[in-house]
Amino acid sequence: MVEQIDALRESIRIVRSRHPFQIDAMVVMPDHLHAIFTLPPNDADYPTRWMLIKTGFSRSIPKTERINASRHSKGERGIYP
Repeated sequence: MVEQIDALRESIRIVRSRHPFQIDAMVVMPDHLHAIFTLPPNDADYPTRWMLIKTGFSRSIPKTERINASRHSKGERGIYP
């Protein structure tokens, strides 16, 4: 994930433009990340934001990772542990 940081930033930028939120803290590691977001008042839709970030990021990077049979049968990528 660290090698593709620009793709991650762009995915976050796109999602934030459509579904506003503030990033209070974020740590990006080689195979995962942690983030603390603040959502707008009366908005608790954190799961949609994460799904859109992950989907946008996954679609924007080359398919070079190894994918196990289970993930392959479900059409999933092998990016996220």
